[in-house]
Amino acid sequence: MTDSVARWVIPAVLLLLVLVYYLFNPANGLFFPKCPWWLVTGTYCPTCGLQRVLHLLLHGEVVAAVRTNPFLLIALPYAAAAVLGRWYNFRGWLNGLNRVLYHPVTLWTYATLFVVWWVVRNLIAQSQ
Repeated sequence: MTDSVARWVIPAVLLLLVLVYYLFNPANGLFFPKCPWWLVTGTYCPTCGLQRVLHLLLHGEVVAAVRTNPFLLIALPYAAAAVLGRWYNFRGWLNGLNRVLYHPVTLWTYATLFVVWWVVRNLIAQSQ
């Protein structure tokens, strides 16, 4: 897929996904994929609950979304900014954003938070 096609296909697919996650609750739907990590190990991955969080956020239930997986409130904006900075950097307007997003310190910080959340989340789950 060329970059110009991807710039139009990706938003269209995202819009369709937003509509699906708004209309259907993944907690009740049988056609939503389950986390493969959870199915194999019985432990949470750092992004477990992503589908439920999207549904909750689209319905304005921010507190419930934070309770489901607080890490995603960091991960989702970072991912969105990374997509914008990489695919929609017309005329170099987002070069400054890209320098921050892809700086080694930012990447290592994000990776560290990802792993720490993975461990902490499962320790919390085991203690309950």
